[in-house]
Amino acid sequence: MSIRVFGPTRVVAADGARVHLPGKHGRILALLALHPGRPVAKDRLAETLWEGHPPRTFQQTLDSDVCVLRRRAGLGPGRSSALGTTPSGYVLDPARVSVDLQVARDLAARSAEEPAAAAVASATAALDLASAPLLVDEPYAPWAEDARQEWARTEYDLCLRASRAALVVGDTALGVTAANRALTARPVSEEAAVQLMRAYWWAGRRAEAIREFLRLQDLLLDELGERPGPEARELYLTILRDEGLTGDDGTDAEHLRLLLQLLRQALDLAPGVRAPTLDAELAAAASAALTRWGRPGVPAGSRG
Repeated sequence: MSIRVFGPTRVVAADGARVHLPGKHGRILALLALHPGRPVAKDRLAETLWEGHPPRTFQQTLDSDVCVLRRRAGLGPGRSSALGTTPSGYVLDPARVSVDLQVARDLAARSAEEPAAAAVASATAALDLASAPLLVDEPYAPWAEDARQEWARTEYDLCLRASRAALVVGDTALGVTAANRALTARPVSEEAAVQLMRAYWWAGRRAEAIREFLRLQDLLLDELGERPGPEARELYLTILRDEGLTGDDGTDAEHLRLLLQLLRQALDLAPGVRAPTLDAELAAAASAALTRWGRPGVPAGSRG
């Protein structure tokens, strides 16, 4: 059988039957499922379940709750149960119970060691398992939030790895999807934005790659007062120079619009130059600025 903690906490039997376990019993199961095979002490469970104020008789109450959990979840009774009792506390037997979170962790670790094609398969399987938020039955519990943050770090790295491997094997659609998922997890991540730019570019979606650079630039200025780093700028310039990715689907007009927007931004930053509103005047102003910046005797630091 398997235990799912992505989404609502539930048990899925071998025949496909599902048992949703909200409340205290689901909470006990989720706490044990975070680390299958590792005993969780009774006093730790009690501190968590009763939010730091367990009753004096918590051991008897906890034993009773575990008995009910075993029965409701179909984990088997007593010593034959897949939810065992040890001198150290309670433990889920990983040889008899599969936990989706642990499977996703194992797949993520495996993908870091595999060649590109196998890494794509492992990463995709892990991301599919994690398609729902972790521990949705526990939106406010600190222990659940700690688990979500831990998985978020794993998922972010996994998404970047999946995107890079996907581009290597030519799956540009997955490259874009995985990079977008990494950026959703960390909107201010320059690393994820650069990977998304690259994925868009390799997919032939140059306008979207340029637009992503503009989004990143605006976001970094607003949030951190910084501009994109050398890798983002170099990739952006490479994409601008690439003439091999044009199409007949209206993307050339979009490229032109974005280039004019960039030109206005550049002129606004140039000393003594103000970008006009009309495109024809804008081109003339840019030509004049370039001529001035290119004159001998103009200090290099004053050039754009």
